[in-house]
Amino acid sequence: MSPVPTLRVVPLDRICRHEEVDPLRVDRLVGRIDAEGIQGNPMICSEAPSGDLVVLDGATRTEALKKLGMSDAVVQVVDPGRVTLETWHHVVRDCQPTEIIAAIAATDPLTLADNEFTPRIRTVAGESHSVLGAGISPNATLSALVDAYTGKWTVNRVADPSIESVEWRYPDWCAVLELPTLTVEEVMKAAVGEDLLPAGITRFLIPERALRLNMDLSLLGSDRTQEEKQQSLDDLLEQRANDGRIRRYEETVFILDD
Repeated sequence: MSPVPTLRVVPLDRICRHEEVDPLRVDRLVGRIDAEGIQGNPMICSEAPSGDLVVLDGATRTEALKKLGMSDAVVQVVDPGRVTLETWHHVVRDCQPTEIIAAIAATDPLTLADNEFTPRIRTVAGESHSVLGAGISPNATLSALVDAYTGKWTVNRVADPSIESVEWRYPDWCAVLELPTLTVEEVMKAAVGEDLLPAGITRFLIPERALRLNMDLSLLGSDRTQEEKQQSLDDLLEQRANDGRIRRYEETVFILDD
């Protein structure tokens, strides 16, 4: 039995995103990766029927490695049936309820409706509206909605969009955006069809995720063949296993300073 999940060296041009990325976050990560000279963690991917690899976690990392001129990267390929997909909801702070309502209403082709369907916005003033998109896909509606407030005010992600939970975590909240629950199949379809979701709404829980690979960029960006790079990766993992440097943690942990 292998001491680690299966890791593969693959061409970056085979990797498809299911979500948009924040260019500022990409640029920040480019600087960090370039300074460290390593790919710290593998991207988490699932294989589509077309053979393309869909990124479930690591879209920003993928774009950063592309900007650095890497030809290949290390991915952990997972069975989509073994992952759990949850939704990140958004809490908006540092604004007035009237401001965010006006920003959404002014975004073409979004409209506000008085019903309880998601996506919907609830404000600290007690307003509640569903958000509809005229003539565009549900994914495009979500992207337009998230664009209406991202970069204008402070946005935090929460797993529980209930008012009680939001008030406990963020006493200064202005609005909570409750976003729809998605399926893994819908995420895969978004990537292959290039009907991308907005950044920061999918939350994948991956069993046996591999972390702290720290693969040398000089190898990934070299002109060596993909097979040679894969062999170097396999040799690295075997050496670490022999040195007792690979550990598998069973228990749930809390990171107190991430």
